[in-house]
Amino acid sequence: MLDIESFSTENFSTAYRNIVAMCSAAARHENISFILEGTEKLIKEELVRCIWFGQHIEKENLRTDDGLRLEILSPGWWNNEEGPDFKHAEFFLEGKGLIRGSVEIHVFASDWIHHKHENQKTYDAVCLHVVMWNDLKGRCVKNFSGKVIPQITLSLYLEAELDEIIETIDVGSYIGNKQVIPGYCNLEMRKQKITQQWIGGFLDYAGDERILQKAKKYEKWIENKPFERVLYEAIMESLGYKNNKKPFLMLASLVTAETIQSFVPEYTPAQEKKIIAQSLLLGMAGLLPMNEEETKRFDDETIQYFDRIFSTWQGIKTKIPQTPLTRENWSYTGIRPANFPDRRIVAIANILSEHLDNGLFRYILRIFQKRDATKKNTRRFKSFVNELLSPFLETHDAYWSYRYTPGGKKLNKPQKLLGKERTSNIFVNVIIPVMFVYARKHNDKALEERLHYIYRNYTPHPSTSVTKFMGTRIFGTSMVSNKVIHSARRQQGLYQLFKDFCENDTISCNKCALYAAMNKE
Repeated sequence: MLDIESFSTENFSTAYRNIVAMCSAAARHENISFILEGTEKLIKEELVRCIWFGQHIEKENLRTDDGLRLEILSPGWWNNEEGPDFKHAEFFLEGKGLIRGSVEIHVFASDWIHHKHENQKTYDAVCLHVVMWNDLKGRCVKNFSGKVIPQITLSLYLEAELDEIIETIDVGSYIGNKQVIPGYCNLEMRKQKITQQWIGGFLDYAGDERILQKAKKYEKWIENKPFERVLYEAIMESLGYKNNKKPFLMLASLVTAETIQSFVPEYTPAQEKKIIAQSLLLGMAGLLPMNEEETKRFDDETIQYFDRIFSTWQGIKTKIPQTPLTRENWSYTGIRPANFPDRRIVAIANILSEHLDNGLFRYILRIFQKRDATKKNTRRFKSFVNELLSPFLETHDAYWSYRYTPGGKKLNKPQKLLGKERTSNIFVNVIIPVMFVYARKHNDKALEERLHYIYRNYTPHPSTSVTKFMGTRIFGTSMVSNKVIHSARRQQGLYQLFKDFCENDTISCNKCALYAAMNKE
């Protein structure tokens, strides 16, 4: 097996990409012709089905592969029996009107041919072929009767990057928790008696690569924006989660932290700062109740709150040249009430209002600079992390901490505007890579070392369908997986490995870098 320890152990090492390149070159040199059977088929096509069923796509301006406008009314009913994947789907098709029928899902358009559906009368009921990628040079497929079936390529319309969508989808909840079997990497691990330490080291490198790739994205943002704005926009994108990334980014461009600061007079009381920030963001988001019918059903506390918001917004909106978003820009489908866009917007408004003078980025940077989290002291480490994340976890609002919706039932106990999981996600996927870009740009080795220490010691997020899948494929059981995946770094390594190999239908197990590294002489 490959000597993992021979690679660089520097902070945020490029060892993983070097291992991948080495294993890929070896595979090409050896001209491997065999393909291991049963590789990751469970999650791949099922994942595309989940994306279709959950409608994780930009629904505006959808077109079939031959250019016809398409409007989805219903993705259909999930079919767990033989035949097409979904039944009773409904959509409007340009020139055809309303169409009702079955939908067949594939990863590649050519899978229709490989599965010989054109020879099966059962699939004559298919009125839409949904694929992730069209590998037929744009062509559509035909049914048993020789009729061309309308086809849409999802990769052109995804609402976010594919790996980001994957992280948010619980495949198990869609497909009835089908059993995931251990993979060839697990068989090889047992055959060669490869240690958990070796696997952990490999995942550490993959986790570093994950941050390097996220940092590359933010490096492009930094080219024409200051770090303060990049951090703000990146946080806003993360607050959008899977359904509202686009409108949150649009809102961030309409209302910057500087915009809020320009409307806040010096020595403004803290609560008044919050009201101004909330008025700006909710108003520009188009999420304020806009008519008397909406407000007359409100209770006295809600009326009092929105009177202040409306009054402030009326004095501000004429001074902003940009056109606000509308309620139609936002999605509430499949979102828990505690995570509705209104509450997330209020959360960031309150966070920004508390850091108007020096900025949120500077606040975080100062904590990294004044406190050394690399000391081997558990209590000190926890204290450091708590201070770093306190703006997110401790943000509170007299109205919204007790409400899920405007005028909704008042809760008995306050609910956090941002929970631990979302805050943790922001920390690992936004703050660490953005601060890493800053450290590299300013050659700040001490900051980079602290970031890496935190990354490799930070508790991993709760399990997702991807981490459960990968844990079982590599380690065989969740008990072993949970023991090895003890840090955010290693958990992110699972995502990176999944993205690069397990998710990719064109790569078989024997060409995966982990499997190849196990067999490297």
